[in-house]
Amino acid sequence: MRATPEKSGVRTEIEVANTDERKATYSVQISIADGKGWTAYDRFWLQDVPPGKTRRDDAVIGSADMGPVPQTPKIYVDEFTPVVDRK
Repeated sequence: MRATPEKSGVRTEIEVANTDERKATYSVQISIADGKGWTAYDRFWLQDVPPGKTRRDDAVIGSADMGPVPQTPKIYVDEFTPVVDRK
């Protein structure tokens, strides 16, 4: 995971690796915070990741309306739920 401050929020990049023998979908909820009250949340759905492969996604989280964008943002994984294909 990576969090990079931008003018309009924090660009957050996430990557998961499927170590299972079947394809899987991952639900990952994260929060970005500065430790001073600025906190933003998002959920990523990384769908149908083949066995042994990785999948990436990114998004800008938060906004300038929330106050100054953190220059040293911290990423927290609030929930990580893999859903493995049963077939």
